[in-house]
Amino acid sequence: MIEFQDRKEVLAELCAPVSEGALINVFGETGIGKSRVLQEAERRLREGSPSALVLRIDLAKFKDASDRPTAVLRALIDQAEGRVSGIWQDTEQVAAVIVAQLGVAAAHTPVYLMFDTTEALQADGEFWAWLHKHLAEPLVVDGRVKQIYAGRIPIRWQRFELRRAVKLLPLEPLAPKEASRTLVKLALLQAGAEFESEEVRQEAIDLILEFSFGHPLLSEKLAAYVAQHRPEKESLSSFQQELCRQVIRPFIEQSLFEDIEPLWKKILWWASVLDWFDPTILQQYLTRVMPELKEKPDYFFIREVARLRTHNTVVWRERRGDRLHGLIRDIVRQCLKTAEPERYRRACLAAAETFQKIAAEFPEGEEYAQQFKDEAENYRQRLQMAEEAKG
Repeated sequence: MIEFQDRKEVLAELCAPVSEGALINVFGETGIGKSRVLQEAERRLREGSPSALVLRIDLAKFKDASDRPTAVLRALIDQAEGRVSGIWQDTEQVAAVIVAQLGVAAAHTPVYLMFDTTEALQADGEFWAWLHKHLAEPLVVDGRVKQIYAGRIPIRWQRFELRRAVKLLPLEPLAPKEASRTLVKLALLQAGAEFESEEVRQEAIDLILEFSFGHPLLSEKLAAYVAQHRPEKESLSSFQQELCRQVIRPFIEQSLFEDIEPLWKKILWWASVLDWFDPTILQQYLTRVMPELKEKPDYFFIREVARLRTHNTVVWRERRGDRLHGLIRDIVRQCLKTAEPERYRRACLAAAETFQKIAAEFPEGEEYAQQFKDEAENYRQRLQMAEEAKG
């Protein structure tokens, strides 16, 4: 793992005194740097106050635990190294003792409680109900311990006190151009890449950023591949296709589309070409590229799109409807466009035909008719550029 990069604003939020935010929920895609930012926050907190009590629990370790509340409480006691303890009778009593002890400690030194990889247990409603009631809410009410939760999707806080206290903190790609370039430079260095000139190194960095869009984990994976397989200018197109097949496609399947059934993985690849959609538009578009879906009822699309919102694979945009999450869409679309150009052209054609057909359903001159016509033209232009690239 390369050294920590940027995230100054996020770190300031995490390391701020409890009075400036008692409950933080960090969320973002796989590999975006959630665990890394928690690790860096822990390091800085300990450096800033050696007596600080910083407890960081990775919930993924308890995915197979038969009694998750007990396992989490024991982990807290073990990490506290004598500063928190409990005589074991039942989880509710031990949780109450730990909450009280953390409050006492916080009267003398900063106390931070971090839970990482929350998505590992978020499907367990019983566990979260227990955690809300016996840990999170009592600590919020006490107000002296700062709690930080990090995971792929935001937590659905069930209790009023938690919803009122929580501050959502989405973790974005390393947006500043220089931060992303620095990360890639370090990744190439760690991978042992050697370049005959600075110009060639910059070309390699540009190539990586063209496909990673600043995603830290994907940037590292691409840098490791580029370090071992140097592209030649004469065969750059072939190298890019190989890059997609060897690195980007597996990353998408294993990380971005993790735990999604095969049919919807296939659908999401096609949907990545669309800038936005609602379930009806998605259905009309998909039946042009996946004829096997023609027999699927409307509720199939509505139900599954709703489910994928909770997975943080599609997000709601009030004015324009659903779309794949911006960064996911960019990565998937670029991979599809590069590695499967014929499929990409087919998708653009289907999108243009879909929006043109919808436009025709409105009276001529109506605002919505023009909006859909503009969308159709957008995909026709993409199709034309794809055809020119092919020629």
